[in-house]
Amino acid sequence: MKQKNLIMLGVAMACGLVAAIAVAKLSAGGDKGPEMGKVLVAKKDIPLTTKLDEKDLDTWIMWADMPKTMIPPDAVTDIEIVKNKEVNRTLKAGNAITITDVGVTAGITLPDGCKQITVKVTGADAVEGFARPGSKVDVIFVEKLPSGKSRSAQILRDMLVLAVGKVDQLKEGTGRAIAQVESISLAVTDKQAHLLTHAEDRGRLKFVLRGPAHVDAKKFTEGKIEWEDNPLEIDAGPSPVPTAAKEQAETIVYAKKAVPLNTLLNADNVIEFFGTLDVKAVPEGAFKKSDDLKGLYVVRALEPGQNLLRVAVAKAPVEVVTTETPAGPVVKAVEPVKLPRFESVIQEGGVARRLVWLETAPGKWRRFESAKAADEYIPDAPAKADGTKPTGDVKPVGN
Repeated sequence: MKQKNLIMLGVAMACGLVAAIAVAKLSAGGDKGPEMGKVLVAKKDIPLTTKLDEKDLDTWIMWADMPKTMIPPDAVTDIEIVKNKEVNRTLKAGNAITITDVGVTAGITLPDGCKQITVKVTGADAVEGFARPGSKVDVIFVEKLPSGKSRSAQILRDMLVLAVGKVDQLKEGTGRAIAQVESISLAVTDKQAHLLTHAEDRGRLKFVLRGPAHVDAKKFTEGKIEWEDNPLEIDAGPSPVPTAAKEQAETIVYAKKAVPLNTLLNADNVIEFFGTLDVKAVPEGAFKKSDDLKGLYVVRALEPGQNLLRVAVAKAPVEVVTTETPAGPVVKAVEPVKLPRFESVIQEGGVARRLVWLETAPGKWRRFESAKAADEYIPDAPAKADGTKPTGDVKPVGN
C-alpha cells in the first residue's frame, strides 16, 4: 500500500508542475501585446503632387512601428520605392505610405538648352499613343505642291517626347499606349521650334517611333532637308496649265486708301497705300507689283479701290497751280485716270448694241451706252441730285 500511494503522489506532483508552467507562459504572453512591424509614414502633411526628392526625404517621411494588423497590404517597406516620386493624394501626418500613393518620376526633365513645343496631331500621326513621354521620335513633313503632286522629307530626328496630350508621366495602369491623342510635346532648340512651326502651317507632320537602341546609318545635318518625291505618282511630263488658271494668277496694283498728289513712294509707305488684286486679265498700262512703285511720285491723286496705271506716276512731282479766291487756294484739276475697259455686243429688241464697260473699282464694273460716255466718266465727280454721275447714260452694274 505504501508503494502505491507513493506512485499516485508522484503523478499528482507532475501534473501540478505542468499546470504551473502553462499558467506562467500564458501570463507572460499577455504582457507582450500585439506583434509590431516597421513601415514608412508621413512625418507631416504631404500635399498632392509633392515630389519626394531624395535629398528631402527626411523632411517628409520616417520609419515607424505599427501593429501588423493595421499595416496596409501594399505598404512601402523599401525606401527606394518612393525616391524622386510624386505623391498621388494628400497624406496626413502619421499615414502609412502605400505603393499606390506614389507615381513614377514627375514628368520628363527638359535637357539643358532645350524648350518645350506642342503641335497638333491625329492619333495615327502620333503612332496611336505608343510614342509616350520619354520616347524618341523622328519627324516627317509632307506637303502638297501647286501642281497637285506631293513630297515628303525627314526634318527632325531623335526628338525627345515630353508629353502626349496632357500626359507627361506614366503611372501604374497607364498601359502600353495613351488614348485620345490630339497633340504631342517635344524638347526642341529655337531653330527646331521655328522649323516645326512653319511645317505645321504648310503641311502635315508624321511622327515615327524609334527603338531604344536605334542608331542612324548616316549623320543628320540639321537644316539640310532632303526631299523625297511621291513614288506612287507617275510622271507623264509637265501638265498643261489651263488658260483660266494662268489668268487667275495675274495681279494688279490698287490703292488701299486715298493717295495724295505728289506723294513720293518708298519702302515705308508703298505697302501702306497699295495692295495687289487677282484679275483674269491685266489692263494695259497697269502695275503688277507694288515694289515697282518705289522711287516714283503720284502725279494723279488716287481714291481707295482705284487701279494704279502708269500714267498716274512719274519720276518727278508735278507742279501744282493754285489761284487765290476768298475761300482760299484752289488746286488746278488733274486729268482723270483712264480706267480699264472692254467692249461687248448685246441683242436688245432684235437690234445689236455695242456697250463699253469700265472697271471703276476692283471687281466693280459700270456699263456705258457709248464710248463717248465712257470717256467722259470722272470717278471723283460729285453725284447729281438723282445719284448719277454727270456722264450721260451710265448704268452701274455689280460684279
